[in-house]
Formats: sequence, structure tokens, C-alpha cells
Amino acid sequence: MMIAGLNAWAELAKATSTMMKTNIRLNETMAASGSVIEARIKIMGDATRYPAQGDYAEIVGMVQEKVEAITKVNAALAEQWSVMLADAAEQTRHFSHLMFGGKPLGIGDMSRLAERWLAHGTRMVTRTMDTGGLALAPVHQQATANARRLSE
Repeated sequence: MMIAGLNAWAELAKATSTMMKTNIRLNETMAASGSVIEARIKIMGDATRYPAQGDYAEIVGMVQEKVEAITKVNAALAEQWSVMLADAAEQTRHFSHLMFGGKPLGIGDMSRLAERWLAHGTRMVTRTMDTGGLALAPVHQQATANARRLSE
């Protein structure tokens, strides 16, 4: 049980570090979004004032990239949710097999069960902690790429 506890602490520390990186990426996304919005307001204003010279590829791309980013966010979240549900279903199956297997549980069985549930609980918590980063990743990628491209 000692090793399971150490593994749990290590996984939680890793997930905490990942959350800190997500916070940095969130700040980068916000900064990039500000510069992208500023550049695109100018592009839309220019297209309004000089319709024949408007950058309509950029204007149309604004909508398309958001749809693509949201699609990627949804796919990442659906995959994460599916993995978590499969893990929970496996834990339930294992527990049911033990409880209704027709034999009493010994101390070793209970110890293994506790380790298994500690590992499962840790996975559920760390996957939940990782979810924000998974959702932010496509948005961060697009916003920072746009900021670099539009600043040139």
C-alpha cells in the first residue's frame, strides 16, 4: 500500500505541474487573443472602408478556425470522458466480481482492492485536473499562431 500511496502523490504532483503549465498557456492565449482581435478589427475596418481591397480570406477564416478549434476541443473532451467512463466501468466490474464471486475476501484481497481503488481514484482526479489543458490546447495553438502570423 505504501508504493500505491507514493505513486498517487507522484501522479498528483505531475498533474499539478500540468495545471501550472495550463495557466501559463492560458495567459499566452489571452495575450495572443488581444493582439489578434486588434489586428482583425483593423482588417474588418479596412474591408468596410475599401471593399474591393478587403482581406476576405482572413475574415472568412475567422469563423472557420473557431469551428475547427471547437471541434478539436470537443473531441479531446469526449476522448477524456470516454477513458474515464471505461475506467469506472472496469472498476465496477472488478468490484462486483469480488463482492459476488462466492468467496469471502481475505486481508490480501482487501489490501489489493484498496491499492486498486487508490490508483483508480488518483487517475480520475488527475484526468480531471488535465481536462482544462486538453480543452485549452487547440485554442492556444490557434490563437498564438494567429498572433505570430498577423504581427508580421
